[in-house]
Amino acid sequence: MTSDHPALAELARPQQLLLDVGQGARAVRGYLGTAPYGGQGLQVYGPLAADRLPKVQLKMMAGSGEAYDCDAVLDEIWGDWSEGGGSATLSGHLRLAGTQAGHSGAQASFVAVRRPFVLARERLPYVAALHEDLISPQRRYYHQLWHASRDRWHRIDESRRQMVRALGWQVGPLGKERNARGHDRHRNGSGEDFLFMHRHMLHGVREVQDLRSWASLPAARPSIGQGVQAFFDYLDNRDGYSVPPNWQAAGDEAFSQWLYYVKSSQGLHANFQLWEAQLHDPQYLSTLCLGELGSRIELGIHDWLHMRWASLGRDPNSDYPMPYGRRNYDFSERWFRAENDFLGDPFSSHVNPVFWAFHGWIDDRLNDWYLAHQQAHPGEVKPKMIDGIPWFAPGRWVRVAEPWLGPSREGCGAWGLGNGGGTGKLDIETMKLALQVIFSPEEDGDRLADRVPQRPWYARHLAPGPRRDGL
Repeated sequence: MTSDHPALAELARPQQLLLDVGQGARAVRGYLGTAPYGGQGLQVYGPLAADRLPKVQLKMMAGSGEAYDCDAVLDEIWGDWSEGGGSATLSGHLRLAGTQAGHSGAQASFVAVRRPFVLARERLPYVAALHEDLISPQRRYYHQLWHASRDRWHRIDESRRQMVRALGWQVGPLGKERNARGHDRHRNGSGEDFLFMHRHMLHGVREVQDLRSWASLPAARPSIGQGVQAFFDYLDNRDGYSVPPNWQAAGDEAFSQWLYYVKSSQGLHANFQLWEAQLHDPQYLSTLCLGELGSRIELGIHDWLHMRWASLGRDPNSDYPMPYGRRNYDFSERWFRAENDFLGDPFSSHVNPVFWAFHGWIDDRLNDWYLAHQQAHPGEVKPKMIDGIPWFAPGRWVRVAEPWLGPSREGCGAWGLGNGGGTGKLDIETMKLALQVIFSPEEDGDRLADRVPQRPWYARHLAPGPRRDGL
């Protein structure tokens, strides 16, 4: 801010302008000052109307009574670069309240530059050995293929299924595959595969680093009226678990509105917290078999968790915003870089530290399910170790004896190479072939029809919220 007038000189020092626009708000509230916040700064008020944008009028008031009028413009030069909390500037003029706008009175000009959102990886670092493993091609290919084969099995034709079987990547026993999204998804045991595979992943990473689960779902962003310092701390992502800014996809109103709601405080209170309550309800949990529990979690709150805490995807070369992220079949070198930790894509989501917090929280719900059955049906669910992982024996409430991690036989991959089933050394070429088989129809369709890219993996179905009577 620049000004030669004594009355405005105090405002010329570098300061932070904090602006808060709540969900559905028709006004902006804010604060102008320096840390620690909430002391001697200026309170900011202003109406907010779409037909006035990009112009904004603000009133700034000090506790001692001084007041200032501000005429500002949200600079539109940034275009797509401003999506998802990206580059943005607010420029304008400030004058003493009660004076006319123009050059005859005392005024100050200013430019406010938006601070970039602090990503979770900057607050929650991995130890070097674990980070190297998580960003490895083996990990990336495995996680994407494990999800892709289960999600697409009921949609690919029989000839492609045979190709996937030949590579050892069919989803379960030959001829008795367990798809994750077909009509029998809640009854075929695929939900047990989902829960066990992620418990297996958690067990492995926690042997290297203590990655804690959430004790409960993080609270919504506080409003600036609840405390300026608390508001700033949330925007600064102090604990790594602040919800990243929303973004829009041009021409896809359904996706844009769904994502806005998923990231909103209303979405947390109306949906996430209902899911959370249901997953702690012993009466309800005691009615679910393990497979249905896992399937309903996977296709509901799981997808929402991925997208609520996802930051806008960006091209690792140019940093250009990509509302839909990487295409499923794009394996260019740039996507293997460490900074690709987009939560909306299984190729990269496990690199994001928030992934382990909410998957740990999901895994902890298995104990609630077990205790609910011990209370309602004593002895009907029996603990069992599977490959060193605490699990449950088949019975009335558990269907699958060997949950599916992927190929487990040596020599079942391409050219006789082993896959390891999520353990040991995974054969990259086999996984690449399997992914090509699964996604080649999608790639051909995109090329021939020049379609808009597919939505992020965990947002493809725009999963609805919980039912009142259950997950």
